[in-house]
Amino acid sequence: MAKFSLRRFDTQAQASVLLSLLSVVSLAALAFFVMGRMSFSEFTPYYGGNRRMAILGAGVVTLLLSGAGFGFGLNSAGQRRNDKQQLSWLGFFVGAIVLALALVMLVLFAVRGEAVIQ
Repeated sequence: MAKFSLRRFDTQAQASVLLSLLSVVSLAALAFFVMGRMSFSEFTPYYGGNRRMAILGAGVVTLLLSGAGFGFGLNSAGQRRNDKQQLSWLGFFVGAIVLALALVMLVLFAVRGEAVIQ
């Protein structure tokens, strides 16, 4: 079998951690876009121009990366042939936390977001 094959559980564990860490970077970008123009007294994120598409794009990328990291971690954790159990669990939990936070931010933006007309 090839050195990098996603059928191997240790490779899935490494991919899980990599994707979950990339999703943390994407979550930081999403948080910057959502919280950058947020009025905390009104608890309302304001957006205008292309910011809405940037927020939705960062949200989709974050959900895809964290979902893949979560899935690979879930699939490879607990397997007997996996030599890297710690990486599986790390990718699983980081992916789950980022997935939940991204959903919260996207729901906040969808429910409370206000367009600014210039």
